[in-house]
Amino acid sequence: MKRSGIELAEQFLFYLIVFLIVREWLVPIMQLTDTGYFSLFSLFIALCLILSYLGWPLLVSCFLKMGFILWALVYVYNDSELSDWAFLSYELKYNFTVLVNGDWTLVSDPIRTSLLFVLIWMLIYLIQYWITVRFTIFYFFVLTVFFIATLDTFTDYDGTTAIIKVVVLGLIMTSLLFVKRLIQTTNAQLKWSNYLIYVAPIVVFIGVSGVVAAVLPKSEPQWADPVPYFKDWAGIGHTGGSISQVGYGDNDESLGGPFVGDNTLVYEVETPIRQYWRVETKDTYTSKGWESTANMDSEMILEQSDPIPFSILPGDKEAEKVTVYPLTNQPFLVQAYGTTNYNLNNVDDSLKFNQANEKMVIQTSNVEMHLTGYELVYQEPSYSFSQLKDVETSSKGNERYLQLPETLPTRVKDLAHEITADYDSVYDKARAIESHFKRGDFKYETTNVAIPSADEDYVDQFLFETKRGYCDNFSTSMVVLLRSVGIQARWVKGFASGERISSSNGMHWYQVTNNDAHSWVEAYIDGVGWVPFEPTIGFNNPVSINYDVETPEDDVAQQLEKKEDVVPEPEEEDKKEQVAAAKSKTIDFSKWQWLLYVLAAILLIAGIVLWKRRGSWQPKLAVQIHQSKLKDATTFEDGYFVLIKQLERIHLKRNDNETLQQFAKRVDAQLETTKMAELTAVYEQIIYAGKARQFDTSKVKESWEYLINRTSS
Repeated sequence: MKRSGIELAEQFLFYLIVFLIVREWLVPIMQLTDTGYFSLFSLFIALCLILSYLGWPLLVSCFLKMGFILWALVYVYNDSELSDWAFLSYELKYNFTVLVNGDWTLVSDPIRTSLLFVLIWMLIYLIQYWITVRFTIFYFFVLTVFFIATLDTFTDYDGTTAIIKVVVLGLIMTSLLFVKRLIQTTNAQLKWSNYLIYVAPIVVFIGVSGVVAAVLPKSEPQWADPVPYFKDWAGIGHTGGSISQVGYGDNDESLGGPFVGDNTLVYEVETPIRQYWRVETKDTYTSKGWESTANMDSEMILEQSDPIPFSILPGDKEAEKVTVYPLTNQPFLVQAYGTTNYNLNNVDDSLKFNQANEKMVIQTSNVEMHLTGYELVYQEPSYSFSQLKDVETSSKGNERYLQLPETLPTRVKDLAHEITADYDSVYDKARAIESHFKRGDFKYETTNVAIPSADEDYVDQFLFETKRGYCDNFSTSMVVLLRSVGIQARWVKGFASGERISSSNGMHWYQVTNNDAHSWVEAYIDGVGWVPFEPTIGFNNPVSINYDVETPEDDVAQQLEKKEDVVPEPEEEDKKEQVAAAKSKTIDFSKWQWLLYVLAAILLIAGIVLWKRRGSWQPKLAVQIHQSKLKDATTFEDGYFVLIKQLERIHLKRNDNETLQQFAKRVDAQLETTKMAELTAVYEQIIYAGKARQFDTSKVKESWEYLINRTSS
């Protein structure tokens, strides 16, 4: 049905307000979960609303939305050498295997991202129904206010401005839809001038009220804040210690406890590949945290042209350059794996390198100079898979990388031997320990994280008691487990890759914030050297492995398949590592599992409400879907039987021995009308005349809609 100019403008305004309200759902999600690509999700919301506004066929609309989702997945995640279709095909095959085996925690980030897109798709469809059929947005309005208020109360998200915007937009939308319902009820035909007379005062009044309410001074709270009481009563966030702010620090002697996020930019980096930014290592585990044996005697001064004696040797690939722009005055230089030398913005500066912890700082005569940028040259290491698998013993070359406190509980060592009992090579044992955290009940958590008491071991508490924590918990535990089975390992600190914001000419621009401060593990394998591992849930190891064997049948993933928790086939695991090596860590879904539960609960409540109130919206939906069938005698029969089906809802069901005319008289008598008999007469003329008969479509449509609407409850 062709829409008038007023209806088009009205619907455009409705969808614009919906876009602004839904956007307020995205903002806290992005902020609290440190999720990137906000504009990508906003663009998808806009696409869904535009397609709905244009009224394009369902198949075309679905095709365009699915195309956008696939493009977004390729754009965000496919940094590898795989073609786009090969990447998508691999992701589908891998995740299908994971789901069939029931290993839900191994589902990859691209699939989780696609599920978020689908959730947004469903939400927009539900809102569209509320607007176009029910002419109300009350439930969505209330859910949005509740969602933002809850996050504002119990998280670090400040929803003050968002609440004001949502209330103003929601009231405007509610008022406009009320006017829309009045127009529909009275069947009035309005001109532009009359419509603006109704609508303009509403928009102006609510808008001005919102602005005045926002700028007026507010009195202090009259009641005590109940949130701390509820948190204490529920045990939320109780850890026995203070809450820290995330970021890079030097003191790691007491690990544990919650922290709050910090989006402060620390670096902007231009790099050809995604990689971790290494800063230093630590070797002494104290049962509560980490200390370093580094001292003044292990420091050496290097000129910029001197080779840097990093323990991780550069690979044989072509030298690449990375440009780092520090945005805060950090006292150290970051390292890429395989770094060979630095080019500083002051040629007179030298470098101070500590051989014990491999920390690199600038030795400058101008102590007040702020480092605005520097360049590092590296040759990316590549590890041979066959060589990694061949090493079955671990040397005792450096005892400080095997150090463990005497107070370490025996069950920690027993667990390490249990995990690695079925494997021969050092690499397989390390991979088994790395995979242990992804196969158990471990969860990535930043708020409800415990601090060990005086007689507790930090690793023991995490492995056997809480199983909740962040990178420090996972990485420290892996180092201790590796050392427990005689494998040299060390704790590494630095930054994760950050968020990729643009790409050009083979170079990628990343932004690294305090939220990207990270720790991971390096294990020593004889003949290979130090190899990085990533045990933290939600993070991907950027190491490059050369899979120089065709079918690694004894891969750790193949052997793990024999255990209680099944993982994908070895070929799938190997390919997964290749793709993961090139992916950018953009969306950490393990942080916001609670949010998925909230959204699922909201959708469940909305579904229950819709089902309970189906008597009021089903008739209107039937009118929207089937009214076009009444314009043509060849399809009139379908519309007529839709009406009969709707009448059954109000207990007006045709009896088996009842003719249509008898049924029509009973309906008219019950509803005090003659319209059912009129429609039945038209139906019988069409059926029994043997050919299509002409009839007054406007009158028939009016009678049909009247009877459909009478079935509302």
